[in-house]
Amino acid sequence: MSINDVDQSEDSGLEDQTEDFAALFEADGGNVNIVRDSQIEGTIVSINDEWVFVDVGGKSEGAITREELTDRSGGLLVNIGEPIKAYVVKSQGDDLLLSVKMTSGASEGALRDAKDSGIPVEGIVTAERKGGYTVTVFGKPAFCPFSQMDLHPGGRPEDYIGQRFTFRVMEYSEKGRNIVLSRRQILEEERLVKLKVLRETLQSGAIVEGTVQKLAPFGAFVEIGGTEGLIPMSELAWYRVHEVCDVLTPGQKVTVKVLDVDWVSNRISLSLKQCQADPWSTIRDKFQEGTVAPGTVSKLMNFGAFVELEPGIEGLIHISNFATGRKINHPKEVVSEGDQVSVKIISIDADAKRIGLELVTDSAPESVDLNEGDVLRGTVDSIKDYGLFVSLPGNNTGLLHVSEIGDANSAGELRSKHPVGSELNVEIIGLDPETKKISLSTKSLNDSQEKVQFKDYAGQASKSTFGTLADLLQDKIKK
Repeated sequence: MSINDVDQSEDSGLEDQTEDFAALFEADGGNVNIVRDSQIEGTIVSINDEWVFVDVGGKSEGAITREELTDRSGGLLVNIGEPIKAYVVKSQGDDLLLSVKMTSGASEGALRDAKDSGIPVEGIVTAERKGGYTVTVFGKPAFCPFSQMDLHPGGRPEDYIGQRFTFRVMEYSEKGRNIVLSRRQILEEERLVKLKVLRETLQSGAIVEGTVQKLAPFGAFVEIGGTEGLIPMSELAWYRVHEVCDVLTPGQKVTVKVLDVDWVSNRISLSLKQCQADPWSTIRDKFQEGTVAPGTVSKLMNFGAFVELEPGIEGLIHISNFATGRKINHPKEVVSEGDQVSVKIISIDADAKRIGLELVTDSAPESVDLNEGDVLRGTVDSIKDYGLFVSLPGNNTGLLHVSEIGDANSAGELRSKHPVGSELNVEIIGLDPETKKISLSTKSLNDSQEKVQFKDYAGQASKSTFGTLADLLQDKIKK
C-alpha cells in the first residue's frame, strides 16, 4: 500500500461508532444503553491489582482487566489520567466490561462475537503448518495464513513460533473448529496511524529509528513509522561498499538521517553514514604528510591506484608516483586490487577529502646502464597487437615491436611463440632519455647471428675449395 492510500478509511467505522455513542449519551443526559461491541473512548481514573477503571462520562464507568495492559514482564503500559480507546464487551447498568484486546480470560462466546465486532484477540503461535501457522487462542487451535502473519510475507518460522501476538478473527465457524486469524490487519491499522503522524512531522534532516526490510543491488529499504525509505549505496558507509549485505541485514534496527521527503512521489531518501562520525573530520590526527602508512589497493584506474588507509579513508597513488625507476603505462604493471602496500603520504587536503600518495618499495631497484646495441635476456611481461613488452634487468621495460620480430606477424602468433613469462634474447636498438622508452629487436639480433654464421661458413668453404685446387696443382707438377 502506498503512502497516498492513507485516507483514514480504515479508522472511519470505529470513529463513527465512538461519535454515535457520544451523541446518544448527550441526548439522553448520560443514561443510555451502550451498544455491545462498539468502541468508546474514556480516561483512566484508577488502577488496582486486577482492573484498570475508565471514566467514559456521565454515570458510566468501565473496567479493563489489568492483564490486557501489561507487557510480557508484567509491567503496566498505561497511567492514571491517560486517554484510552476500548471495546464494550458487556454492559450491565452503569457498569461496563471493556476490552482493548481479548485475552485468555475471555469466554468462547466472546471469541465468536469478536468475528462480528472486530475486537482484537490475543494468541500464541505454536507451530508451522501447510499454508501458515497454528495459533492457540483461548485454548483453541486457530489458523493464520502466511500472507496474514506480517506486513511483509516471507518471514522465517523461527521469528514467529512461540511469540504472543494480537490477531483479528477473520472467520469463525463449525462451533469453533474452524477459526482463521489475521495479524496483518492489526499491523496495517497501526501502520496507518503511524503514517498519519509521520506525514505531519517528518522533515528533511530528522534523525529517526527504522528497521531494514529488504536489500537491493542499489541500496536498502528501511521501514520508518509506517512507510519505507531508501538508503542508496552511497549513503551506507563512508567507505566504498561493494555489496549491501556487507553492511546491513534484513530485520536489523538502524538509526538514519532523512535526506529528502517527497510525499507526491512516495519517496523518502535516507542516510546511514551521516549518523556516524565522518572519518575525514579527524584525518589530521591520524595521518601526517611525509609519514609512511600501510594500505590496501582498492581500485585501479588509468591515471593511478586508490589505496584504502582505513575504512572511509582513501588516497591516490598517481601513475607518476610509483617509484619504479621506469615509466609505466598502467598501475596494473606494478600492483593489483587487494594488494597490501606501503605508501608515503605526500599531501593531505581534508576539505576536498584527497590524499596524495607515493608507493614505497622494499628496496631500490638495481641500477643498470643500458646502451644501444646491448644484447640482454628479458622476460615477456605483456602482449599487445603491436608487439611485446619485455621486462629487462634493472626494473626496466622495453617494447619489442612486431616489425622487429622476425618469426611472428600477428597477435595470435605472438601469444603462441612468446607467451607471457617466457624468456628471450633482445637487442636494444633505441633509447629515449626523456621519455625513457626502450626499443628492442630480435630481428636485428637474428640478422647479426646470420652474418656471423655466414662468414664462418664462407671461410670454411673457401679453405676447402682452395685446398683442393692446391692439391690438384701439386699433383700435376709432380707428374
